[in-house]
Amino acid sequence: MKKKIAIISFNIFAAGGTTRSNLNLISEFRNHGDTVAVYNFRTFTAVDVLTLKYQNAVIDEQVRFYSFTDLGTALTADYIFITRENFFPLAKYLRYQNPNSVIIGEIHMALPLVQATVQPEDLVYFSSIRVATESIRTAFVQRFNFKNVYVQTVSLAHLQGIVQTPFFESKADAKNQINFLVRTRFENEKDIPFAIQLMDYLVHYLQRQNFQFYIEGYGPGEILYRNLISYYNLKAYVFINQTPPENYCYLYTGRAESFGYSFAEAFDAGHPVIFYRGDDGVIFENFQAFKNCLWLQKDIVTDARRILDFVATANTLTDYQTNLLILKRLGGQYYERFLENMRLQSNASPKVPKKAVAFTAIYDALLTTDATDLWAPYRKIYNRLKAWPLIGGLLKQPKLKQWAILHLTQHLQNKQLVAADLPLTATAIFVESFHGQNFSGDPKYLALAIHQQWPQAEIFVSATNQLVDMTISRYGFVPIRTGTPDYIQKARSCKYVIINGNSLDKIGKRRGQIFIQTWHGLPLKHMVHDLSDPVQRQKEVTAFGPRMQKWDYLLTSSMYNTELLESAFNLTKNKHLTILAAGTPKNDYLLKYKNDLNEKKRLYLKYFNRPYDATKKIILYCPTWRQNNWGEKTTPNLKQLIHQLPPNYELIVKLHPLESSQRKHYKALDPRIYCFYNEWVDIQELYLLADILISDYSSAIFDYALLDKKIIITQDDQSKYEQAIGWYFDIKQQCGLTTTTNTVPALVTEILKKTPMTYDALIQRKLLTNETATASHKILQTIFAKDYMRTGDNLRKVR
Repeated sequence: MKKKIAIISFNIFAAGGTTRSNLNLISEFRNHGDTVAVYNFRTFTAVDVLTLKYQNAVIDEQVRFYSFTDLGTALTADYIFITRENFFPLAKYLRYQNPNSVIIGEIHMALPLVQATVQPEDLVYFSSIRVATESIRTAFVQRFNFKNVYVQTVSLAHLQGIVQTPFFESKADAKNQINFLVRTRFENEKDIPFAIQLMDYLVHYLQRQNFQFYIEGYGPGEILYRNLISYYNLKAYVFINQTPPENYCYLYTGRAESFGYSFAEAFDAGHPVIFYRGDDGVIFENFQAFKNCLWLQKDIVTDARRILDFVATANTLTDYQTNLLILKRLGGQYYERFLENMRLQSNASPKVPKKAVAFTAIYDALLTTDATDLWAPYRKIYNRLKAWPLIGGLLKQPKLKQWAILHLTQHLQNKQLVAADLPLTATAIFVESFHGQNFSGDPKYLALAIHQQWPQAEIFVSATNQLVDMTISRYGFVPIRTGTPDYIQKARSCKYVIINGNSLDKIGKRRGQIFIQTWHGLPLKHMVHDLSDPVQRQKEVTAFGPRMQKWDYLLTSSMYNTELLESAFNLTKNKHLTILAAGTPKNDYLLKYKNDLNEKKRLYLKYFNRPYDATKKIILYCPTWRQNNWGEKTTPNLKQLIHQLPPNYELIVKLHPLESSQRKHYKALDPRIYCFYNEWVDIQELYLLADILISDYSSAIFDYALLDKKIIITQDDQSKYEQAIGWYFDIKQQCGLTTTTNTVPALVTEILKKTPMTYDALIQRKLLTNETATASHKILQTIFAKDYMRTGDNLRKVR
């Protein structure tokens, strides 16, 4: 008996793995005579349908396409596939309308993303959930306590399954070039930046100029990729959306996949594949049996060495044929296996709502939680214009389309929607450091401590751009774009909020939320209530007062640190504030690793993308921000300075976030002078790398003193700065630190001379009395223990 199939899709007319899965699904059912109705969330035109039919012969008159809003009228089907995880709330509506239909939810996201998207209350209306692997099934059942989950690989109907020609035995092409290719959506989880860094190591450090990397796809990450290609001087070696040679190795360094169509397609075409196993191991689970492939470890040095060995070996026809047999086994008899899975799941008794469910309410909620609402006005205009013969042709030009997407993405990041409040979640943490411009400081190290103690806690981190996204994701946390609807929703639904500055006023503070303020250093110069300028003081007091009232906890490094912050912020006005002078997480990290050579080697590789060189002496130049350009002319001539030092000396310039636009200027001064993107710099890590710190009025001098290394203070504009801002204490009197001038001869003398460093001990004894390597543990036990406890590897709420 022929069946009626309904597929609910986000956008079947766009490229991507889910689109390919849906097209293959249509193929499987149409080959057995079933009819298919596709309900598409994105708007589309008759031209889109005709184009899709032209490209896919299986789409005939028995495949119909409907607008997503047509779900609000009627839908009758034997099997209903919901193929996007954030559409799962539709199941309640569809179950009421179709109590006897089999409703299947398809998991296409990697599991870590699913956990942040799927809500358990939606699952009870599903007949089954399909996942790609047994490990995903086990994790899904455990996470959501929903047992009607079956394992079946996505359909591979589009693969040819035959030996294709030409078949290249050598991994190098006729010009002796080694070509890498990746086809993917340009998004954070794909971690293309790691592949770009790998290319820098191969090309520039190992001098393998015969390596090239082709990146094909689309998405918001393109800006980041182009910036990194320029940063690493790889424009002659890494190409975006340019036609690749026929002979290539597929290279994928993404963190997670639910299956991985692009790998299957590469194996089907006879190409070798180099890929990472995935943070959750799912990619390895799917493809571990395949031949002619190399598994990466996400370690630049190790991976580069193994790649060189791999590309020197030949591709064999025997391995190719083995891979084709594995693909046939994975994708074979999809239809029959599906029916068998449905038979095994037939005892499922999904819940049926007792009263009608309004489609419009669910649809409106989807518009609010999905980014498509921001794009909708522009997309409608685009769909109308592309139907016009001449204008439509221009709009479809790839370069024009890419330009429009890039600029609209930047524009839409500034648009805001306020979502309805969700219940507070005690197992979710919202973190913001330096207003999302950088992931470092106490918020970072407190988040890492939480993750280590309670690994199942969900940690969301504010980020202003893709460079910060990249840094956050590499720790396994979820980046949230600052100021967006998702940002507001996450900030207002997490019980715990960790910040080291002022939180955005728009997120407010809900009853029951706990705000943990870490601030960002022991102050040397006056702040807020203590500013010398009365106009500036009143301005900051007015703005700061209400924000300070949100704080529940304030972390400090000593009683003296506490006294300074009490004066600066007038903390007595916050009656519910608890001050914890138990030390700070960022310095907990410094004390743990101050003598750890392995950590220093890791950091050297992170920042320089090269193996550790013990002969190098690193100077960290860390000037503070001068709001009105005070002392601008006192900046030392860094190029002259580095040239007058021995050749093994190198200098890192760490700019204040408000001066990050000057990075290119400093980076271009000299090959021995480095200025990294502020977005991926963690100054605590630079402290461990550096042998000497040069600073002026920055609180960096206090943290750095914990490491018992040389500190050089330059304050040529001291009197002017004191008059405009003012000091809390005299660093010479309190810390034994004397200042030097910004002249090159004076700095060279200070850098090279060997004198006792009594100031480090004084700073530790007077200003940082409570800093220990156990600060994070004490903070967790004080603030979080009432909601969390450790039982084996499981996280559970105590109350």
